[in-house]
Amino acid sequence: MDTVAFNQKNFAGPTLLLDGESLSLNRGDDERTFMGNQKGLSYSLKYAVENGSMRLTVSCKNISKADMKHINLAMRIGIDNCMTSYPQWRSIYFPTLLKCEKTHFWGYFMNPNGGILTIASPDPVASYHLQYNNASENFASGHLIYTSTLDLLHPGQLPEENPTNCNTLKKGETRTWSIYLQGANALSEVKSIVSQHTQAPFIESPLYTIKKGESFQFAFSAKKKPNVKLVTPNKKTRSITVQSLGNGQYEAQYTPKEGEGVYRLYVSDGKRLSQGWFSVRYSWSDYIKGARQAALDYPQKASSHTESWYGFLPSYIAKAYFPDAETDAKVEDLFNEVFPLMYDTETFIPTSEHNRIQNHSMMASLFALRYKASKNIQDLFAASALADFLMSKQSPDGAYRSGRVHYTSVIYIAKSIMEVMELEKEQAATSEYWASTYRRHYASVKKAIDELVLNLDNLETEGENTYEDCMIASSYGQIAMFALLQPEGSEERAHYLKAAEYFVKGHRCLSQLLIPDSRVNGGSIRFWESQYDVLTYPNFINSPHGWSAWRIYGLKYLYQLTGEEHYLTDMMNSLGTCAQLLNPKTGVLNWAFVSDPYVEVKYFTEDSKQKGKGIHVDKVIGREYIPMISDWYRAPKNTWVSGYWDYDGGCCDNDVHEIFKCVGEVALTSAYFHLREDGTFITWNCTAQKEGGKWVVTPDENTIDTLYTNTRQTIQSDLKVIKVSR
Repeated sequence: MDTVAFNQKNFAGPTLLLDGESLSLNRGDDERTFMGNQKGLSYSLKYAVENGSMRLTVSCKNISKADMKHINLAMRIGIDNCMTSYPQWRSIYFPTLLKCEKTHFWGYFMNPNGGILTIASPDPVASYHLQYNNASENFASGHLIYTSTLDLLHPGQLPEENPTNCNTLKKGETRTWSIYLQGANALSEVKSIVSQHTQAPFIESPLYTIKKGESFQFAFSAKKKPNVKLVTPNKKTRSITVQSLGNGQYEAQYTPKEGEGVYRLYVSDGKRLSQGWFSVRYSWSDYIKGARQAALDYPQKASSHTESWYGFLPSYIAKAYFPDAETDAKVEDLFNEVFPLMYDTETFIPTSEHNRIQNHSMMASLFALRYKASKNIQDLFAASALADFLMSKQSPDGAYRSGRVHYTSVIYIAKSIMEVMELEKEQAATSEYWASTYRRHYASVKKAIDELVLNLDNLETEGENTYEDCMIASSYGQIAMFALLQPEGSEERAHYLKAAEYFVKGHRCLSQLLIPDSRVNGGSIRFWESQYDVLTYPNFINSPHGWSAWRIYGLKYLYQLTGEEHYLTDMMNSLGTCAQLLNPKTGVLNWAFVSDPYVEVKYFTEDSKQKGKGIHVDKVIGREYIPMISDWYRAPKNTWVSGYWDYDGGCCDNDVHEIFKCVGEVALTSAYFHLREDGTFITWNCTAQKEGGKWVVTPDENTIDTLYTNTRQTIQSDLKVIKVSR
């Protein structure tokens, strides 16, 4: 039996709050009832065990002489969400998903061990908020969440998707909420538990983002046949025909004719309404070309942080596949301005921030991409020299370190070296020099990966130590990438695969896997980047964020290693979600998406009195995209700036470009054909059909040169030939 830890003292719960202040509770007639009378309210909190769940019933009556307007009545749940150290963090329940619907509420908490605690209410919950250890007066700190709070009534301007009429308690009015907490043995059980407690339709789909010409596939669980409507990007409403599958299960599909954009889904059973979001994406080529232009429109900067110049990475991918003399020259001019401010142009040794080794690993990755684009051997020499520099930061145990702190999985030091090794290996057949550099770098990476496998998530990371998205996703991505260098079927490959799968299973608690929303599904959960990237604080969940790409690399490698379909579909949903931060048609690049419904922030925006300077203004944000600031907040020409702290033009919002580097590796040149045992199949970036006993696979784009299939399955003799055509 798992134990769910609850906080004590300041963040204890469950408890009731009015306008942020705790309401006193006294024991009622039995040990499961607590009551109070304070500030014009009569209220109670009752506990009951019901069909394997704990039910909390909150009741509140206005006994004052007037209506209570703009009221904030909340229930602090009190579950300990604070993941501070190994092994403690493996049993701590993270608020993985909390979702306000118009008529009800649902979600779940999850820990790295796989423990799941669902939360659901058949009643409308206005909003929720998380207790971050970062306040509005405390800039550039805080990587923890203490606990979570449901805002039963809320006075603020909430997102359109949230309940309405939840900010007033009329004179004599009583409001009641039933809130259920129940464990689940697997993520697949969440649907049935939530449906039972909310009595609302539940939305699912195998793919939340599709390419133009494909169809949305919807699945619903509902008490009766639901009414389904879809609102298109141009605000047209479409009625969707629903088919019954029996036992409360329904399905539908829709082929969009309105083109790229976000489609809003409404599913009603007459009493309760559930909402979903589905998207049609642009071509991967469009995203890569758009990212190159965005690197100029939101200029890269010489900085203490690699995040300030990350846009160069997809720019050189674009140059390799879509050369454009004028645009590529502008990128090159900007690179030639920025690079000498951070590195010695002859030795390639950094001239600043020696111990911020993720800067230098990403510069190695950048020179590897420059080499692919230009075939200038000097770029490969530079990449190799930077890999050697990283080796100088490797401790005897194998870890790459920033000073004494473990940094192998801060961004991905070993993966960057392996990206360089791939190119060295190409040269090794005809050059002993490159063969020797490959062997040297392989030995270094092996030591680092072996150290990760030995210690697993008993790791340190950058900033405040916690069970953190970066160190977990980057760990399984790097381990799985290294596993692919081992012989197929070998004990070595199996050894590394086992460790990678340990990490990826734990990382599910930090991944948005069940939410029916193409804006966030598949994004990894981060909540402290805004203060560094767009200089807005305090914390809020920003998902997807550029760093969500780290889990996508790992999912691809794990699919290559195992042929398991869930890795492929997770990867497809994740990249589809992340890429939408850029609109290639308009050129608008957003930094991230805010998952929280209501956050009061100090929002950094351009000062109307001083062009190019920023000021903080009070603003409420929630369930929306956050724009970049680098288009107006720029560094002076030929100037090295801080990453974020000196307000000198430096910021880290260009880390969004990790997504488009990932597009280049995972999607731009790759197609995927997955054949199931029953003969059905799925494809990504291609189409497939059987012709004369052969499978003919047609890539979507002419950049595709690699086809991935699930080789674990036995292919029947009449399917043994797979042909790729254009």
